[in-house]
Amino acid sequence: MSRNGSAMASARPAAGGQKDGTSGQAEGGNALVNGYLILYNALLAAGWSMILYDLLRPFHLCNGVAGDHELDLAPAWLPAQAHGLLCTDSSSGMPLFHALQIFQTAAILEVAHAALGFVKAKVSTTFMQVLSRVMLVWAACWINPRIMNSLAFYTMTFAWAVTEVVRYNWYWTKLLLGDAPGFLTWCRYSFFVVLYPLGVASEIACILQAIGYYDALAEEQRVPDDDETAQFLARVALTFNYTIMAFLSLYPIVFPGLYMHVWAQRRKVFGKRRPARPEPTEGIQWPADATGTRSTSSTGQAVLARSVMDVDPQAAVAVMKERNWRFGYGKHFIENVRISLRTPETALKVAQTGLDYMHNQFEFVRDGKVMSLATAMSTITASFPGTMTIKGSGKRDPVYKVPYRRKPYPEQSPLEDLTGEALKKQLDQWVKNGTIEPSARDAIAAVADHDEWVDLSDKYFVLLGAGSAMGPYLVLMALGANVIALDLDRPQIWERLIKVARESAGTLIFPTKKPVAELTTDELIYANAGANLFTDTPEICNWVSDLMPKEEFIVGGYAYLDGEKHVRVSLAMDAIKAGVIRRRKTVTTLAYLCSPTDVFVVSTDARDAAAANYKNPGSVKTFVSVLRTVMKKACTKNVLPLAQDASGTHTYAINDGIVVQQGPNYALAKRLQHWRAMVARAGGSRVSSNIAPSTATLSVVHNKSFAAAYGGWKHFPAFEVAWQETSNAVMGALLIHDVRNEQSKANPSFELSNQLEQFRYGSFHGGVWRSGYKVGSIGEASALLYYLGLYGPMVLIGLLGLSTASIAYCRSG
Repeated sequence: MSRNGSAMASARPAAGGQKDGTSGQAEGGNALVNGYLILYNALLAAGWSMILYDLLRPFHLCNGVAGDHELDLAPAWLPAQAHGLLCTDSSSGMPLFHALQIFQTAAILEVAHAALGFVKAKVSTTFMQVLSRVMLVWAACWINPRIMNSLAFYTMTFAWAVTEVVRYNWYWTKLLLGDAPGFLTWCRYSFFVVLYPLGVASEIACILQAIGYYDALAEEQRVPDDDETAQFLARVALTFNYTIMAFLSLYPIVFPGLYMHVWAQRRKVFGKRRPARPEPTEGIQWPADATGTRSTSSTGQAVLARSVMDVDPQAAVAVMKERNWRFGYGKHFIENVRISLRTPETALKVAQTGLDYMHNQFEFVRDGKVMSLATAMSTITASFPGTMTIKGSGKRDPVYKVPYRRKPYPEQSPLEDLTGEALKKQLDQWVKNGTIEPSARDAIAAVADHDEWVDLSDKYFVLLGAGSAMGPYLVLMALGANVIALDLDRPQIWERLIKVARESAGTLIFPTKKPVAELTTDELIYANAGANLFTDTPEICNWVSDLMPKEEFIVGGYAYLDGEKHVRVSLAMDAIKAGVIRRRKTVTTLAYLCSPTDVFVVSTDARDAAAANYKNPGSVKTFVSVLRTVMKKACTKNVLPLAQDASGTHTYAINDGIVVQQGPNYALAKRLQHWRAMVARAGGSRVSSNIAPSTATLSVVHNKSFAAAYGGWKHFPAFEVAWQETSNAVMGALLIHDVRNEQSKANPSFELSNQLEQFRYGSFHGGVWRSGYKVGSIGEASALLYYLGLYGPMVLIGLLGLSTASIAYCRSG
């Protein structure tokens, strides 16, 4: 829909400058781009101010349009006989419309801004919102110039002009000064209350007038007597009417959602807020530069560059020269994998160098004293005063089961517990669909065949982030495991974990801030349980290292946080794992849940399947072809060139599953986990590192954009979004297989040509590896298919109704 009132500024926040709340710098921090955007927004602000001034002159307000001569506005593509028919009486009105044509059409540049990465905005969203305004200017008003004599045209242009004057001035002042003046911010998030409905109503009125324009000419006998010309014009008019009515039918579908969205934006800006929590200054922090600035982008680039500096200086330089790190990081992570595949030694060199750099550069703050994380982990010797154990009273599940919903997300269907042959049948179906790798099927089937593996009473699992939605806590407790749990020291978290433990067959072990003897009530236990991975990193490592020294621990990291915090929490878990491996005398197993939206070495069979699915994408073929005419980067081929090692002995297939929108911090956190898995396995530790499917957890699908994208995945071959219950169960089975089966790839004795190969086995990627299209390129297409399925019937009914009315109208009289 078009961007009426201040609504367009919220619906497309980055169109001219950048998102609210970000710095005044253009995306990528390029000064030249920043200067260009300031100039662009200032010019557009001046242009719309001129239009608004012209509208507010008493001449226009009182008399509408004046003048005695006619100006031919007929498009050049009409036959000669048509010229002189489409006219307007205007002398003072035309300059205003010419200005409207110029400055509204100039907004097309905003699509280029998004495509080039100048601003943070989706190309498809920006395109659709600019298109709606441009269509009204050219397809309605220019072709049907009498609209410009109407009150609807005046009120529509007025709503646009006020909105754009505020919006563009808000952008350029924010870019130049770092923050926009308060009165502009108030106008931007307040005027929409009136201007948005006024603009929408005016646009609809203009469209309705355009539909009847040809009939008005015919009634005035301004259509030539020549039957051939008249019939041609009638056909053109009818085609135009159908097109414009299809556009009109979108208004009642889109307007309510956009209007409510803008209200939500206003509440965020002006709503009653709790005082913001001060950013913690203790614990793990990003490195500070000479000015005290903690830049995630420059540090992330430095980490990736340093990891390859000793083996490929040119690649390191390319990383540091990347100006648009936010959107250009993907190719450098792919190259990091390619470099690591040259030799096994290179892979370990890159991994160890990257790990060392992060541990030595990231800071740890304790009582105002700043040290490196590596120093903190080696010098702080404190631990926790108490260790509590809770033994559950429930019965262990005798067989392994996988809860599954038959209907694809987001359709709801009952959960079925798949066991035995039913589970194997579903596993075969997933392999056939391309949703999982055959090695994942074999591993899960092996667990289903070995009931003795399911008794985990002899295993000790350390869960960092035990309360995570994607973690295996519920599965392990149901199977009688001993779970050493670490999670935030928040009472509500521990109340839930302890309740589950008491009703399960497992045993829960966790640290307390006070001696256990002092914790005489549940409330005291909840209040004193747990620890903070950011601030208590050394204490957690010390406590786990000294706990039950004769037992073999399986240490898994499952904590997840958004943005830059994900890097810090991943580094905290990595420091704990590294310390436990180093200090414990028994063998330590590491466990990871890898994300499919990353870069992996995959089997050539998976690569071939992706190529085949690209050639034969099924029912989405026509849809994708049409979409690509608008978005060149939509639904790109999911096949990268093969990589070869330095000796020419081994050839590797690589899958690029990066979703750029997740950001470079997410990619860095995941690369950190891969590096530790590689180094630990080469050092003799068992490593269970399996890829989990994209999962419809509450934390993900509460975001409407992600929910819509997931909702359309079912239309693409191989893709399947997992429900949380299913994801927990299948990943739990893969973990059990890795710790029970001595022939699993988790065992260091399992031969690999390169440590990066360990991730290709046991992958439950949800179709990311075998789909014909890169997962990072189907987001818009998938969301659009979801919305078409949701609102398609409404649109179809509206179009049929409008078409019927149009035909009846055209035949009347």
